[in-house]
Amino acid sequence: MARTARPGSLVLSGVAGAADLVGAIIDRIADGVLADGDRLPSSRVLAEQTGLSRGTVVRAFDELSAAGFVVSEHGSGTRVSVGAAQAARAGARTRGKRDALPGRAFEPRRGRSRRDLRPGIPDADLVDGRAWRSAVRAAVSDGMAGLNPWEEPSPRLRSELSGHLRRHRGIADADPLLFDSSRSAIAALCAAFAAERPGDVVPFHIEDPGYRGALLMAREQGLDVRFHRVEPDGLDAAALGTEPGIVFTTPAHQYPLGYRVNVDRRVALVEWARWTGSLVIEDDYDGEFRYGVAPLPALVTLPGAAGHVAYVGTSSKSLSPDLRVAWCVPPAALRRPVKRWLAVHRRGPSSLPADALGEFIGSGAMDRHLARAARVYSDRRSRLVTALGRECPELAVTGVEAGLHLCVLLPGSDDEEVVAALDRSGWRTRSLSSQSTVHAVPGLVLNYARLGARDAGEFAVALREVLALVTPD
Repeated sequence: MARTARPGSLVLSGVAGAADLVGAIIDRIADGVLADGDRLPSSRVLAEQTGLSRGTVVRAFDELSAAGFVVSEHGSGTRVSVGAAQAARAGARTRGKRDALPGRAFEPRRGRSRRDLRPGIPDADLVDGRAWRSAVRAAVSDGMAGLNPWEEPSPRLRSELSGHLRRHRGIADADPLLFDSSRSAIAALCAAFAAERPGDVVPFHIEDPGYRGALLMAREQGLDVRFHRVEPDGLDAAALGTEPGIVFTTPAHQYPLGYRVNVDRRVALVEWARWTGSLVIEDDYDGEFRYGVAPLPALVTLPGAAGHVAYVGTSSKSLSPDLRVAWCVPPAALRRPVKRWLAVHRRGPSSLPADALGEFIGSGAMDRHLARAARVYSDRRSRLVTALGRECPELAVTGVEAGLHLCVLLPGSDDEEVVAALDRSGWRTRSLSSQSTVHAVPGLVLNYARLGARDAGEFAVALREVLALVTPD
């Protein structure tokens, strides 16, 4: 006798769109959770369960129906077709595979493959397409502004960002400057600080492993780069010396190891900057996402930080790097030289995406997106951590409390060899040692933002098999 699948009998958390829902239902058919003839929950029930719109669920049902996995009958709802279980177990899917790249098991597709776990890319499919299109229409409704974006950067975005930073990061009365990337903002801050000290050799302190983009910008400005080994509690101000200089830090989620700087070291770093007349660049690249931990205060909000901490943020992790919109709240003394750098180098964002982002934030769509994305990312992170613990229990994992990536430490292994072997099996990853200059740490930097429903387990198995081949006895 055919059964009716209860809403709770289908584990479909973490689906982000119609394609994910289609894949998850076929997986449940292949796993035997759904059998031939079983009635699926209604589109309304599935929409409530998954957080998708009802229209998205209907599109998924239409795709399943067109491929023969389900049949819909008036008055009887939607049922699994006869023969669907056998087809699903045999590997049939609704979307045929394209030709694979030579030596690669993953499929080329628009954007990165779901099997590309290199850090830096969020899941843009989580963005509400209707809300974003509405924001773009509002941005273009007034026509061309006829202005250079570095001269009159989007007033709407600057105003809405001020409220966004107050709500999400506790930064009051922020008046951000707009850039085309966080790298440009870092370069502008380094140049502005160095210009105030002509002829001096300006130290640039950065953790190692650390963000390579900041390192490149510091070297481009001719600064004296000084590397500090990453510590779980954060950069120790006592190791910075007494010379005025620049400190680059990612305190909400240290890149790449993912540690969160504790409150004591945050306070000590601000006090050191005040005492030495230094600049701290706080790169809050993915600070909106936290999982089961209380938010720690941004450095720029601490007492005495206003004259010595520059706050840098970006839409690249919260929405998509396609936008090329970033922002910076510099100390008051550096605001004019940073604006001058912007005018000379013309590195402001294009007006259209900036105005659209302002509309997106102002409509409340950004807050809704961040809340939904955090739930999805938390689920994908949990899947990956659980799978790694099951398949590779001997490996330490760091950086799981925040952000969009974590690190798997591989002591005694050649992580570049592991990356190459994973690549041959269809998984793109990044080695932790490639993010180091002096203090190399072997491991993998893994982005879980786009992991599909079954990808975490498959990746963990692939990693276990690779390590068995490349790790010395």
